[in-house]
Amino acid sequence: LRAAYLLGLTQLLRGRPAAARSEVETALRGAGGTAFASAGHVLCRLVRVFALTGEGLLDEARREAEELRGGCVARGEWWTRSYTDYQLALVALFEDRAEDATAHALSMLDGKRRIGDSFGIALGLDLLASALATQGAGERAVAAYGAGETYWSAVGHPQRGTPELGPVRERYEDTARSLLGDDGYERALRRSALSDPETVLHRLLDGPRGSS
Repeated sequence: LRAAYLLGLTQLLRGRPAAARSEVETALRGAGGTAFASAGHVLCRLVRVFALTGEGLLDEARREAEELRGGCVARGEWWTRSYTDYQLALVALFEDRAEDATAHALSMLDGKRRIGDSFGIALGLDLLASALATQGAGERAVAAYGAGETYWSAVGHPQRGTPELGPVRERYEDTARSLLGDDGYERALRRSALSDPETVLHRLLDGPRGSS
């Protein structure tokens, strides 16, 4: 199961969600057991959620993410739980449910902050920025983008997530720029880049959940 998880993750990063889903579903069928029988079961289920989203099967992805998240909450498990919030936020963005996307992105970031997952925080900040831009919160969106850049530099991961995230990020960066204007966007980005990223993260988590 753990090998299938790694193979599935590799396929996701290559932009092959159907192949990723095939890897983990084959392993899960062969292993048997309940959904939370082992860490390997949980990891494979998480890859399945990512793959369903990548394939555009959003209803199924949302249902499975919610089910997996519920099991994680019941067990006090934060790492997987925060990635289910990430997927729920992404699905909500694809479905034009900006408030839900913001709520799930903030929940993801809270979880990643608790366990010190810098890579997850970087992903979450990108996603939160997109959700905030959709709601018209241009200043907060750019603050999230700027802090995210600092975290990405720290973890040294050039791809910044699975391939379907690129168009999302570009679209909502353009939205934030249109909200603030080119000069305002660049000023806000410089302010965020010069700020302590943990301070920006705390401010975003503690701030208002709607537009500003």
